Amino acid sequence: MLAWVPFMLSTLLCSYFGFQQWRQPTNIWRRLKRSGLLLFIWILTAFCYTPTAYNFSGDLILHYVQWGPVKLNLVPFQQLDIEFWLNVLLTMPLGALLGWNFPHWSWRQIILAGLVTGLCLESGQFILDWLVHISRWVETDDVITNWAGVILGYTCFRIFRQVPGFKWLRN
Repeated sequence: MLAWVPFMLSTLLCSYFGFQQWRQPTNIWRRLKRSGLLLFIWILTAFCYTPTAYNFSGDLILHYVQWGPVKLNLVPFQQLDIEFWLNVLLTMPLGALLGWNFPHWSWRQIILAGLVTGLCLESGQFILDWLVHISRWVETDDVITNWAGVILGYTCFRIFRQVPGFKWLRN
């Protein structure tokens, strides 16, 4: 039960910030954009900070280091399997939502946001595995794929907002 506490706390935090967002005197469009970003952050925490293991790769043998309760995979690109690519897809919506919410961000800021996303998710898993044993792997590949996903999502956003049917993305 203790392993679910981080997700429950993130649910409370996201709910609080969501309610605060709706109380601010701003237009509905901005509220929807910010709420979408907050909802996706909550979904991302559901994937990363719950004690549920997702395995789309089958039975792979990876070289890892056991550090206390934490399994660390520090060697990147051991397996470029479906799980690797699904991890890229996982953070693509974050890149698009960041672009939509913060249209004046530079490429440098998006690249940094992607790196910070990957580092925060994996650092959080490392810390939470020590504190409450969420039994998650901490992998270098995840930092790289999360980073790539944010950048690709932002790139897709920039392309789609130029398409005539998607002009609403410019608001």
